[in-house]
Amino acid sequence: MGGTVPNLLNPPTGCRFHPRCPYKMDICGKVVPSLVKVDNTYVRCHLYGQ
Repeated sequence: MGGTVPNLLNPPTGCRFHPRCPYKMDICGKVVPSLVKVDNTYVRCHLYGQ
């Protein structure tokens, strides 16, 4: 991913990666994604939400 690493003391609202994610949607800047199991790992991404 391009961009800069989020500030850990003052992270962005919603998903912490939305400022530099090429797949971001409007919801990404507003709501923290739920934890979802994908194959053998867990992700927090609205792309995998229900």
